[in-house]
Amino acid sequence: MVLTDYLHEEAVCMDLESRERDEVIRTLLDRLVAGGLMPGHLVKGVLRAILDRERLGSTAIGRSVAVPHARLEGLEQILVAFGYSRGGVEFNALDGEPVRQVFLVIAPKGSADEYIGVMERITRLVQNADFRRFVAQLKSAGALLELVEEMDK
Repeated sequence: MVLTDYLHEEAVCMDLESRERDEVIRTLLDRLVAGGLMPGHLVKGVLRAILDRERLGSTAIGRSVAVPHARLEGLEQILVAFGYSRGGVEFNALDGEPVRQVFLVIAPKGSADEYIGVMERITRLVQNADFRRFVAQLKSAGALLELVEEMDK
């Protein structure tokens, strides 16, 4: 399994404009729908599940990275979206820093092992200082996917 099996160019936004967590999450969900990766009728339920998860505790994991996530019924496969914010997004991070890199992960309820694998790959990637530094220099979704593919080996 490689992360680019789940992250597609249509689900990448390298210029997030909003500084609000909920709007950023909605933007990434809209990318999944616009790219034909997720049916539009699921957005409301997915958004609710992700925000319910955020109420349990921020998914900002430090180093200006957040990984909002949820598992729910109705999905057929794990989906990953990515957004980058030059200005930073308020995510109630424990370190108090704004988030610049957001990996959104949604998964079917019955995919626990695969879901954990995806989360581990993302965590490993974002712990790499070179990855975080390179992402800040990228301009396109295609370039991000190339970087993820190269560093997710």
